[in-house]
Amino acid sequence: MDTDTCKGCIKIEVARLAIGMQIEALDRPWEETTFSFREFRIRREEELRLLRENCEYAWVDIASASGACATPLDTSVECPVLAEPVDFNTEMARAELAWSSARAQSWRILEAVEMGEPIQVGAVKAVVKGCVDSILRNPSALLWLTRIKFQDDYTAEHSLRVAMLSIALGRELGLSNLELEQIGVGAMLHDVGKLKVPGEILNKPTALSEQEYAIMKKHPMEGYTLLTSQAGVPLTALDVVLSHHERVDGAGYPHGLSAEAIPFYARIVAVTDAYDAISSDRVYSKGRSTLESLRILFKAANSHFDEQIVSAFIRLIGLYPSGEIVEMSNDEVAIILGAPPCNRLKPRLLRVLGADKRRCPEKVIDLAGSALDAMGRPYAIRQVCSSGAFGIDIEAYRRRGVIQINGG
Repeated sequence: MDTDTCKGCIKIEVARLAIGMQIEALDRPWEETTFSFREFRIRREEELRLLRENCEYAWVDIASASGACATPLDTSVECPVLAEPVDFNTEMARAELAWSSARAQSWRILEAVEMGEPIQVGAVKAVVKGCVDSILRNPSALLWLTRIKFQDDYTAEHSLRVAMLSIALGRELGLSNLELEQIGVGAMLHDVGKLKVPGEILNKPTALSEQEYAIMKKHPMEGYTLLTSQAGVPLTALDVVLSHHERVDGAGYPHGLSAEAIPFYARIVAVTDAYDAISSDRVYSKGRSTLESLRILFKAANSHFDEQIVSAFIRLIGLYPSGEIVEMSNDEVAIILGAPPCNRLKPRLLRVLGADKRRCPEKVIDLAGSALDAMGRPYAIRQVCSSGAFGIDIEAYRRRGVIQINGG
């Protein structure tokens, strides 16, 4: 096609392409790219990535561009604008508002499905945008809130936490603002199909039978079927709902997709979904610590999960994040205050419980400074404990200003 005379098209930098746009021409011969067709509609995240790898510009059908892009399009293209970094404590107030709105929306999604009413997709998009804005200013604030786990309905709380983790992971992977909003919506909706699973199976405190597991495995298709009948659900969200239990080795469900055949957003949500499930208390298992949860993900990289995505997630969370509860080699218990960037394996700690697990005078311990206990032995971390271990309320310490989190 002669791109100079492509009527009804607009020239767009590939960074601004979006799902749903109709590609009419590229800035290089088709035979120099990996695409099989000369014109096609973008339907998957992988197609966006291939376009960005192969080209700088594309010519897009104007009508499809207007419908797929959230902002007006013209030939002068700007990269997504990142928010100015904001101090953790300053951002926390706005993050709590964004979290509260998203949490309420998460419950409304469940209520709508249970009542057979339409999901208000526009409202979901609005609260997700507020969370994206907060994460772009300082991801540590909303990531902190994902650690304060409520004992309410697991599906609603889990979907909320997975959405926040997925947005933050998308930021770590370099996704654009629009892509972060898309993955946030998909993550918020990823488990709606579980509402079609009988409660006695969903909340069974022992191992599922083969027949029960077969019913559980239907929830991605149930969610996909439910959402395809809803107006305004992005195609990327449908990808996440349908494919977040696929595995890179092809042993997942419902379709046994493998590696690059799994939509990119679904591969991201697969990691955050598993992490939150592993680290949360369930009716049939106690939540693991952050460190143990990351170890499990790491061992499953290249079988269950995309290795690069797992590596980015470990980088995002950190092996010793601020607020983790740790048991020391001398049986004392401390809270991690933070670690210097140059030595993340030697964090600063606040001792809060003695060896008898009772409250004792608080003491700051700097592992990088060869700190010694009362017996003259070097302090060392024996194990990282799960959230809420020993009855410790880390949020209370954060509100006191003891735990300093920078992030950004």
